Amino acid sequence: MKLASLLMTLMLAGAAHAQEAAPAPPVAPLPGSAADQILRGQYLATAADCIACHTVDQKKPFAGGYPIATPFGTIYGSNITPDKETGIGSWTDDEFVRALHQGIGRHGEHLYPAFPYTAFSKMTRDDVLAIKAYLFSLPPIVQQTPANPLSFPFNQRAILAGWKLFNFQPGKLQQDDNPANGQLRRGAYLAEALAHCQECHTPRNITMGLDKKLAYGGANVAGWKAYNITPDPMSGVGAWTDAELAQYLRTGVVKGKASAAGGMAEAIEHSLRHLSEDDMKALVRYLRSVPPIHDSLDSKPRFAMGKPATDEVELRGQEKVSASNTAASPAELFSGNCASCHAASGAGSSDGAYPSLMNNSAVGARDPSNLVMVILQGVSRKTAEGHAFMPGFADRLDDAQVASLANYMLGQFGDERSKVDAAFVAQQRAGGPPSPLPKLMAGGALAAVLALLALLVWWLRRRFIRH
Repeated sequence: MKLASLLMTLMLAGAAHAQEAAPAPPVAPLPGSAADQILRGQYLATAADCIACHTVDQKKPFAGGYPIATPFGTIYGSNITPDKETGIGSWTDDEFVRALHQGIGRHGEHLYPAFPYTAFSKMTRDDVLAIKAYLFSLPPIVQQTPANPLSFPFNQRAILAGWKLFNFQPGKLQQDDNPANGQLRRGAYLAEALAHCQECHTPRNITMGLDKKLAYGGANVAGWKAYNITPDPMSGVGAWTDAELAQYLRTGVVKGKASAAGGMAEAIEHSLRHLSEDDMKALVRYLRSVPPIHDSLDSKPRFAMGKPATDEVELRGQEKVSASNTAASPAELFSGNCASCHAASGAGSSDGAYPSLMNNSAVGARDPSNLVMVILQGVSRKTAEGHAFMPGFADRLDDAQVASLANYMLGQFGDERSKVDAAFVAQQRAGGPPSPLPKLMAGGALAAVLALLALLVWWLRRRFIRH
């Protein structure tokens, strides 16, 4: 599960699929323990959301090619079908385990941490081999993975050895063996290893490694905000009940609190909703146990914001401009683009198909990233409860109009302290704020060149003086 992932709590998300990934292919029946291992591997691969990053064409599950946008360029998910030429059909057990546990490819190359081996390293060898058995039970698909168009020096895999020194400590998850803590141990294994929840919900340090001191405290992922999911009652999900948190992870919706979009919707659709009841309870229990992280600027939970709008009454009888016209007022933009589904008051539909904009985490958050991303990209989330869909307005509204609409909604239904301008919307269209690391590395390279030049000048001067 890319829980890219996980919980990316309301309208999130990591890194969002533009196209739906295919459901996991059926497993071919095999006798005895081999069949049991494959079925277990299928469950584990689903929990790990492998299909999300390794499928670009839903007719070719796990055949790779899915583009993952990074601050340094695009990284493509690899083909992990058992094809011997373009997939992993020639990989040995030890090579597969080394990739997941150490981030080392078949030919000894360092793997980019867009593949979350920093979390998978905590998986047991038996579970890793069960996933391999499942993948090898699937039909091989011939599909070459595109080359990663990364800029220098990020296209040099050798630099990842240095990154690992600062940001990667391989090894199993360290836990106590008290039988009474079995559920908590299982929850930790799901969140820390399989579901790799921190990959989306923990902020990054200057080197793009996880800042473990702020574990689960929220982070930006490809323009989306993966919210704080610690048990803090104001900044996190401490005001949610266990049942509500489980319901959200299963369906993507908790009325009066949140409705998932972006990467979080994908994690729910393809991974989290398939967890067993026992595993879901264990995951919720573990999330309740992590240290709470509080933002001093938060005075209310994200979902405790908003009041009904009354602008529609004032607009009636007036001559309106087109809702997509640049001259449209913020209230007219809302009336023309949002009110038909979310109601003129913002209360949503009576059957809950269209969520209320009040008591809504995406609108009530101080960080308006998810609100803007939903306006731009819309929502698509399929679960057992049905298909939640909202069209995006990226092609209909320009940056200034999106900013105007977002500010209207923030002032009416959300946190009035939040403001959006056209530059912010443009940044969100492009995938969120850029990482400072490329500039820092460029600056470091320049400093190294200058140091070498200074050393050369010093050596030449000494030599000249001697002669």
